[in-house]
Amino acid sequence: MYAQIFLGIWVLINAVLHLMGSKVFLRKSVISALNKEELASYQRGFVLPYLLLGTILISMGIVEERKLLSTPVFIGVYVILVSIPFALLFRNNKKHSGYYFW
Repeated sequence: MYAQIFLGIWVLINAVLHLMGSKVFLRKSVISALNKEELASYQRGFVLPYLLLGTILISMGIVEERKLLSTPVFIGVYVILVSIPFALLFRNNKKHSGYYFW
């Protein structure tokens, strides 16, 4: 439970850093492959998925701690909710690099 909450906080911090344009979490190959405007657009594309993912991780950690859902339902809801931000992340990578993964 605490691992999910801390991971969610880390992902939210990551979203804020991408919103501010920090290059801390970007690989050097990404920075060198994209020009300044494309890099800014690439980072803006990360903000919404990371905000969603961080919020989902924190709220599902709280749901798990309070035992509100049975295990199969919890896993199903978790997979469905987390697939949305991952699809947005893959779409952002495909849009800027031509590949789903760098």
